[in-house]
This record gives sequence, C-alpha cells and structure tokens, in this order.
Amino acid sequence: MKVIPAIDIVSKRVARLYMGDINKATVYHIKPLDALRKWEREGAEIVHVVDLDAAHGRGSNMETILQLIAEANVEVQVAGGIRSVDKALTLLEAGAARVVIGTIFIERPEVAEEMVRQAGGDRVVVALDHLEGKVAIKGWREVTERLLVDEAKRAKDVGFKWILISSVTRDGTLGGIDERSVEDVVRLGGLNVLVAGGVSSLEDVERAKKTGAYGLIIGRALYEGLISLREAIRVGKDC
Repeated sequence: MKVIPAIDIVSKRVARLYMGDINKATVYHIKPLDALRKWEREGAEIVHVVDLDAAHGRGSNMETILQLIAEANVEVQVAGGIRSVDKALTLLEAGAARVVIGTIFIERPEVAEEMVRQAGGDRVVVALDHLEGKVAIKGWREVTERLLVDEAKRAKDVGFKWILISSVTRDGTLGGIDERSVEDVVRLGGLNVLVAGGVSSLEDVERAKKTGAYGLIIGRALYEGLISLREAIRVGKDC
C-alpha cells in the first residue's frame, strides 16, 4: 500500500482543516514547496496536493500548484475545485499524474464522463467524501442522499479506475480511519481505492493496509509529528 502525504494549500500556505471546515483551518509554518521537498526526502512516491481555496470557492492557488508539479521529482496528484475539462487537462498537460474530481461527478456527470474520454479513466480520480455513507459535495458543505457504494459502482461503470474515499467525520480529527466504508468499496473490485482522513498512528496505517486499499493519504499526523512518513511507508509495505 502506498502512503501518500497531503499538501493542502490555503492562501499559498500549507494548512489542514477540521472536518472539512475552512473556518477551522490550521496553517502550518511551511511553504508548499518546502513540504514537497521534505516528503521527497522521506521517501514519498506520490504527493496529494489540494487547493482548498478553490474547493471552497474562495480563490485559487493554481500558480503554486503548477510550480509544485514543475519542481516535483515524484508523482503529483491534484485535487480541489477541478470542475471543468479544461482545468483538468491544463493540470495533466503540466505534468500532474492524476486530477481529482468530486462535486462535478455528482452534479454534472456529463462533464465527468467527458474527462474520462479525453484524459482516460486512469488519470482522473473520483473523490467520494461521505457522512455516514452519504456522499458530501461542495467542499463537504452539502450532504446528498446518494450512497457511497452506489456512486463508487457508477464511477467504475463509467470507466474511472481510481476512487478516493474520505469520511467527513474523520478528516483532520486524528480519530482513526473508517475501515468499513473502504472495505465496501474495495469489494467492488477493479478500482484503485485511496483512503484519507483520521490517521493518527502506525496502527491506523496497518488497518488501512488490511482493507486492501491501494493508498493511504496522511496530513495532520505528519505535520504535527505524530508519525514519521518513513515509518508509515515501511508499515504500508511490510505489514
């Protein structure tokens, strides 16, 4: 299992949210490029970069993200406010390994399907953020009646190869991962399943590995020194 450090960006600085609330952002005293270099040194193969301002309709960190893509020596997966084919293609053509979409998969499925046609299902990740199994959109501000597993199956049927599952109640809380939801999606088969939210210990890394997830995205626990990336990568490979 890949262990993937997150670089979440607010106003060109690395930050983390608490349960998706941008008004509860913790801004760390580290620049995104410095974070990239730190995680590269510690063995990351992929970094997950999120434009939180774009996700919440409060601006854009596109210039910063394009710089990260250009400077990176590892794969860069980009998320946050990607709601058009043009923006997705701009990031991919700049060198992003994958882009992540969420809201448009629910609200504008025709746009999501066009992304698959133009970019390929292996380069676009569907993010299914959920609250107790119901999909949340618009930066988690709106909870729909759509069920996580149903939408994961729809994504697979459309041609997407990657799914990112985040539990709203776990994100930024250090409360442990939501294993059951991940296992439900992994059982569908044919998808690379990424999981994010709640990691606080190496035991959480072990639990994520046992679900069969392809990758685990970690943010707050790394930035606050609760676990080291090197150790988490080791556990992801060995356990």
